[in-house]
Amino acid sequence: MRVLSFIKNVDLLKRYPPYLSMIAREVEEFHLCHITGKMEEEPIVFHQLQIPKFVHFSSILLALPTALKAFKICRKYKVDVIYVLDGIYYELSGLLTAKLSRTPLVIRLRTNEVKLRSVLRYNLVKRFLGNFVTMLTVNNARQVACISHELQSLVLTWGINSSKVKIVYHGVDANQFRPIEVRKPFSKVVLFVGGFAPGKGASIVLEVAKCLENTHFLIIGPESADFEISKLPKNVHFLGIISRDKMPQYYNMCDVLVLPSLTEGFPDVILEAFACGKPVIASKVGEIPWIVSSKFGWLVEPSNVKEFKEAIQDALSDEKQLKAMGKAARKCVIKSFQWGSYAEQMTNILKASYD
Repeated sequence: MRVLSFIKNVDLLKRYPPYLSMIAREVEEFHLCHITGKMEEEPIVFHQLQIPKFVHFSSILLALPTALKAFKICRKYKVDVIYVLDGIYYELSGLLTAKLSRTPLVIRLRTNEVKLRSVLRYNLVKRFLGNFVTMLTVNNARQVACISHELQSLVLTWGINSSKVKIVYHGVDANQFRPIEVRKPFSKVVLFVGGFAPGKGASIVLEVAKCLENTHFLIIGPESADFEISKLPKNVHFLGIISRDKMPQYYNMCDVLVLPSLTEGFPDVILEAFACGKPVIASKVGEIPWIVSSKFGWLVEPSNVKEFKEAIQDALSDEKQLKAMGKAARKCVIKSFQWGSYAEQMTNILKASYD
């Protein structure tokens, strides 16, 4: 089976879990089209598409030349199936390429883009176009892989045959992400991975930090023009983007991971924290309620500063409880969230698209 997929900036793969490379190891050929960045990783075959920079600003405009070049790659390498992730650029690129080459299309939905566009307050035109492209792509896909029950339910409301829609979870490398001895920078440490990216709930973390002056908060992730780093509370430490290979060190520095997202699919950071033996305090959104039980952490209403503060206080008040929850969480991911299972399920879905 020969598969073709897309990623705008291939450098992002260095920060993401190996959800593409795991599939690539199971198929005959895996071709990845990208616009920027540089990377070499067997067994993926990389194709950097030369597209004029003046169209890079628009996902819709960028998708048009992307599809034309991807069509040629499909013909040259006799691609069997096109596999795309969610997001208007990927969806439109995949849909157009599939139509041009008459190749089956499979889409994997990781985020509720419809809900996210509303949370981020996109203007009505941008929201309508984005939702239209998502629905059009899903309706033209032979198979739809969802990362959460919320996304599965959304897709089914669009009239998609339930036999085409599967839920597939990511895995976690429990050998890479594991408990290790590290020096804690402070006596009480809360970790937040998501930076100031829209929808991740950074403002909630900052509000809670102001109420808990003796607790230190580590923030990992991208910056944003909406937040001035120099004006963060003294007990908040912004670390920026950390390479994936160093993340286990930071998980092990903390007492608990906090995730106050406004919308989510299935956050990989939860699995990574669990694998490192750390409990989680997270919003009741997306698939989080399905994976964060009272054995492993706390569930909180989105945007509720008081509930997040009380959950953190509860967590930090009992070190013995934290350790017990962390051990139970690690056992859970080792048993139920293996990359091998993910790769097998996704390979079966891809094969089903053209059998």
